[in-house]
Amino acid sequence: MGLWKGAWYLAKHELLKDGWRSLYTLLFVGYLLLFTVPLLNDVIDGKDGGMSSWATDFIYLTILPILGFVMNQTMMRYWKENSYTRKMAQWRTLPISSRQIALGRIIQLAVVLFFAQLLYFILQFLFVRYMGADISAGHFALYALFWFGYSLTVSIGYVYWEVGHSGKMYFFINMAYIAGLLLISIGLAVFKVGNIVATSFEAIENGFWWISVAAIAVSAVAIFIGVNRIEKRLESRTYRA
Repeated sequence: MGLWKGAWYLAKHELLKDGWRSLYTLLFVGYLLLFTVPLLNDVIDGKDGGMSSWATDFIYLTILPILGFVMNQTMMRYWKENSYTRKMAQWRTLPISSRQIALGRIIQLAVVLFFAQLLYFILQFLFVRYMGADISAGHFALYALFWFGYSLTVSIGYVYWEVGHSGKMYFFINMAYIAGLLLISIGLAVFKVGNIVATSFEAIENGFWWISVAAIAVSAVAIFIGVNRIEKRLESRTYRA
């Protein structure tokens, strides 16, 4: 079985297995909109001081990338049962290569992330427009594309730690990511450096559309690097649960 055929088989198998559990992701999108729509509306209106500034950045930087992860039993039990390690150990006994596993996991991630963020940004655009914000659909689409590129790049890093390390290590790395991004978000607000969400949208409105293309290009490089790094990690790691 060829690389892409085998990877797509794995990705399709996982997507079909998740089935109705994907509804949890849709519910989470709705929950996320409750917080981000008012914050984004404030940022677009120029009310980007205080909480709306750092909170919007923090939510975008930390939460958007995890929309590519379906909330299933494997995710919920990774600390207690080391479920990702058990899953990878089982897959390694099958007649599929580590490279197919790595690529298949990233394909699954990209598919889930794309549809989750498509729904998220469409609804966000409609709600923000309804609240009176004067924004262009074209500019907002490029803005969404920029954040999709960012999210895919970061989430590939999460996948590396997910499938290549123990559940406890994965948890601590996630906490380190969150702590680092929280410090960055608060630091930008405290020192009045700027707001990432507002700056990205304003840049696109001012003609810097290429930042969206750059974000997608970076994510493409991340896929290439991610597949290689994950493959090597799967070949060298221990699978003792």
